[in-house]
Amino acid sequence: MPAGKAHLTVVGSGSRPYREYALAALAERYRLSALLPAEPTWQRRYLTDWQVADFGDEQAVTAGLAALSGPGSGVLTWGEAVLETTARAARKLGLAHMSPRAAARCRDKYVMRSLLDDAGLPTVRYGLVHSADEAEAVAARIGHPVVIKPRAQAGSLGVVLAHGAEEVRGAFALAEGARYGTLPTGHGVLVEEYLRGPEISVDSVVRDSVATPVHVARKRLGFSPYFEEVGHLVTGWADAPWAEEVRELVVAAHRALGVELGVTHAELRLTPAGPRLVELNGRLGGDLIPYAARIATGIDLVVAAAELAVGRTPDLTPTVHQCAEVRFCYPAYDGRVDRVDVAEAAAAEGIVHADVLVEPGATLLLPPRQVIPRTAVLLAAGPDEAACARALDAAAPLVVDDIAPLAEATARARD
Repeated sequence: MPAGKAHLTVVGSGSRPYREYALAALAERYRLSALLPAEPTWQRRYLTDWQVADFGDEQAVTAGLAALSGPGSGVLTWGEAVLETTARAARKLGLAHMSPRAAARCRDKYVMRSLLDDAGLPTVRYGLVHSADEAEAVAARIGHPVVIKPRAQAGSLGVVLAHGAEEVRGAFALAEGARYGTLPTGHGVLVEEYLRGPEISVDSVVRDSVATPVHVARKRLGFSPYFEEVGHLVTGWADAPWAEEVRELVVAAHRALGVELGVTHAELRLTPAGPRLVELNGRLGGDLIPYAARIATGIDLVVAAAELAVGRTPDLTPTVHQCAEVRFCYPAYDGRVDRVDVAEAAAAEGIVHADVLVEPGATLLLPPRQVIPRTAVLLAAGPDEAACARALDAAAPLVVDDIAPLAEATARARD
């Protein structure tokens, strides 16, 4: 390992299919360490050293990070569940990172909404509730349909569209019972106005409290009314009719939340009345969005986040101008996985990446009963959106998914 490489510690790697591209990119450029919840397996080839810590124990995380870090070290996490803990540990150790206050504001959707309101940004009608009766009353005041969501979970878990009082009560129970790793629960559920229009995500680089929007991905949603993200399309956006309004809103939202440093992932709806912010996450986008964006533009936001962490200014100059689209494959029904194979799909024209997302023997339950019950992922690249769609439409039927229906479950067709 060349001695001149800067040192970076990643807190939490995520799962191999979703984050190996990120570790591989970092290992090429940095002396890479990791703080992990268990001994490394696939991660080991990218690491010079590591520590294992209980991510539910902030003192253990701080001690592990201290053992790995030295003068000039950087720290980075893309894990939603460990963002706040990492921010507090980094603050204690004097390492550059998004502040604990900003991380907490990004994590708490109710606090986020309140701060955006206080800043006078375009609003979404909402209310914080703690019972089904309260949810029904707030929904009646806002007007149906409404979106019910947990206050501080992740991955669209427990988020559901409700059209009437009975659906609101069921949606409240789903949101209240949602659990994602070690994230907090039991402090309320949000009832929000349903925003009509396409949904996009915006990835930004923040340095010295100034946000620079870099990539936009068009979200593909499925399994209504549960807002499952089934794909993402990254294309050029500078000339879109909504581009300037989106840019201004995203920059203003970072300012309202006090985000000073890092790479962020915002989600917005392009409503008839203009863009509205759904949420702002204080970490890299998931679902291979940064990977797709690197293929589409040449700008690697994983590396940008690392450069910020070690005190450098990232290069955000595009070197490629094309489209890239991620598509996830799902089972047709609840079942137990016997085999998934993407070899033939990976060889299809226009496909630049394909991977299996589930192990044999795993049980998959369609939304909302399981978080992202996916079998495989395909990533296409091409000169335009239509080329990506053609490649994915041709490759998707080539994915082999042998799944045995669960005897105790009723088969449910894909949405």
